[in-house]
Amino acid sequence: GARKAPGRTYQDLLRNVHDEDKLRHYTTTELLCVDTASLDVSSVVQSEGGKIFQSISSSPCGRHLLVQSTTKFSYSVPIRRFGKDVEIWDLQSSESVLLESVPVDDEVPLSYDACSRHPRSFKFHPGRDSTTVLYVKARDGGDPETDPVDGERDAVYAREILSEKGGGNLTASEPVKFAGLEWRYSRLDFTDRGLCVLEEYRWKDRMERKWLLHPDGKRRMLWERTWEDRYNSPGEFLSRRCRKTGRQLIVQPTETSMYLEGAGASALGDRPFLDLLDFASEEKTTTTRLWRCAAPVEGDLDASKEAGGKIPTERKDVYEDLICLLYDNETIMISREGKTTPRNYHLTKLSESRDEVQITSFEHPQPDL
Repeated sequence: GARKAPGRTYQDLLRNVHDEDKLRHYTTTELLCVDTASLDVSSVVQSEGGKIFQSISSSPCGRHLLVQSTTKFSYSVPIRRFGKDVEIWDLQSSESVLLESVPVDDEVPLSYDACSRHPRSFKFHPGRDSTTVLYVKARDGGDPETDPVDGERDAVYAREILSEKGGGNLTASEPVKFAGLEWRYSRLDFTDRGLCVLEEYRWKDRMERKWLLHPDGKRRMLWERTWEDRYNSPGEFLSRRCRKTGRQLIVQPTETSMYLEGAGASALGDRPFLDLLDFASEEKTTTTRLWRCAAPVEGDLDASKEAGGKIPTERKDVYEDLICLLYDNETIMISREGKTTPRNYHLTKLSESRDEVQITSFEHPQPDL
């Protein structure tokens, strides 16, 4: 039920019934399905009559939709915290199942380490054969002043979506804890080999942790650090679109390694990099620098932070950025630009040969300047 709680102030909130009517008029939509072969268009049965969608995502198998739609308005919080229904829609049988009916989220404490006390961060598990939904719920009621429960402030839960043969009677299993967190949940990503990378944070001292979760439940901390230390940032895990499912997954070239990409902040400016993180040893992880933006002509360099652990022999005043890693896990696309040369794109190898192919030749738009 409702309870008294301090609240933040926001601009441009709903003020009256007329504002409600306008919002409902401009945001109510129906979902359409387009047959890519015949180009026939039909409405999704569950959306007929219109809904105010907050988000829509497709399951890995393509049969189900995870739909979050606004159900309750508020005059004290913005639209992202309006009441909503979280449902699973079956596109084959037109069945649906309600996962959560979340009320208006207007009772979040003012602390930056606070969060909603209701279920949040719904997403499909991309690595299971069955349709499974993951979500997060605060075990301390979202209040950092409250003691954690069993040492946990947040927990990730999983619910499997079940349907009878023939596609009828869609149901959801009871929640099962997927992982518990001592700090607040930040994000959850999966690799293309089925591992899970889980991140938690603590705002009061700007700390973050990255965990590696194996399918068998084994868990390992990859690092604990302050995110304000940009010079020593390990970067973020490199992801790309999976050819099979079309989803963004962390690239895992071997069973015990993943790529990291980062801005490469340094005393000489940002110099983006690509690293290979190896976690084969149970005692510690090792990082190998595979590529880094060209070093500027002036300034001292640290060999341990250069590609191959060596000071580059060629230095030039250009800025290079990593665009993507190709599917051979050997070729990368980079951009390069200088003070007088426009940005162009190149393909280069991660091997020692450093073969490079320029793939664009954009001319300076105003060469006279």
